[in-house]
Amino acid sequence: MASIGKALARARIARDLTQTELARRAGISRQALGAIESGAYHPGVAIAIRLARELGASVESLFGEIDDETSTLVDASWFDDERLPPALSQSHVALARVGGKVVAVAQPATHLTLVPAAGVLQRARRRHADIATFQLPDEIDATILMSGCDPAVAILVDWLARRRSPVHAVALSCSSRDALRAVVDGRAHVAGVHLRDQKSGEYNLAPISRALGHRRSIVVNFARWELGLATAPGNPLAIRGFADLERSGLRIVNREDGSGARSTLDQALGELGLQPQRIAGYQFEVGGHLEVAAAIAAGLADVGVTIRLGADAYGLHFLPHRDERYDLVIMEQEAESTPIKAMLDALNSRRFAREISQLCAYDTAQMGQIIPG
Repeated sequence: MASIGKALARARIARDLTQTELARRAGISRQALGAIESGAYHPGVAIAIRLARELGASVESLFGEIDDETSTLVDASWFDDERLPPALSQSHVALARVGGKVVAVAQPATHLTLVPAAGVLQRARRRHADIATFQLPDEIDATILMSGCDPAVAILVDWLARRRSPVHAVALSCSSRDALRAVVDGRAHVAGVHLRDQKSGEYNLAPISRALGHRRSIVVNFARWELGLATAPGNPLAIRGFADLERSGLRIVNREDGSGARSTLDQALGELGLQPQRIAGYQFEVGGHLEVAAAIAAGLADVGVTIRLGADAYGLHFLPHRDERYDLVIMEQEAESTPIKAMLDALNSRRFAREISQLCAYDTAQMGQIIPG
């Protein structure tokens, strides 16, 4: 507790703030802040987040436990799976102990799967519905709904399961704009957003402000990633950038309106003076980064805007366009809920950040950091 207080005091002094000033900004009393800095009181999640936001620091750096766990090397039996296409086998594996030996089995980075469901719709009427479910009330309360387009949410689901967390994350795949709508309407706990403001070049804050109005929210960084153009392996059509999309015979696969990828495409076309209606495939829309890559891998399109993770998952050629910041938006009143606490614990784990960085090629240096509004 004392070390936590010292870290908070050092961060406050580095920002040239008095206890009174920081307490006022964070919405707590000076006495409460003094108790935290002296080690007499450990703040709750909501207060910790507000203090971290005012100090421009991550919750982990101020209040988190030091997690010095690192990855380890395991000697495992290995069997090449010739049935997996080279583009999909890559280096991802499942590990288990079989017959007393650790066995590594190659896994595709993506695959079709049956999605578990909490219940079955029986009747719907306006904004109410009757659902037949086998879940207990505690199981429903322990579910976090995460809207957005980041495929890495699957790794968070796996992380919570491995840690035997009582919380279960459910991904609601949608565009950044629809993710914000879901949070505003109370249909999701979290909105994942990567929207660039064309005027300032800043990410997410202006679109979040427009969507939420005066509603109080917390914006937490998840990662930075590369967005660009994916093409067939080896780039056989020698595509060099957005200017080539008007080329005769070239077909693109697009994302839905309101997505960060669609916004990037439209901005690039506008800067080049290209008309969307003259781009073959502009109306061919799919619902996610992996879906863009899958369409190209299947030969349904020649090129599309996606993140590097999507291209890598399907063994595609990738032409980077720019780095983007992917943030998570949480309504402030949800900050103390059990599902949100579990998610924030994961984001403030160095081990989880390293796992996301290694498996997804994301920059997780700022993961868990509060983005000042």
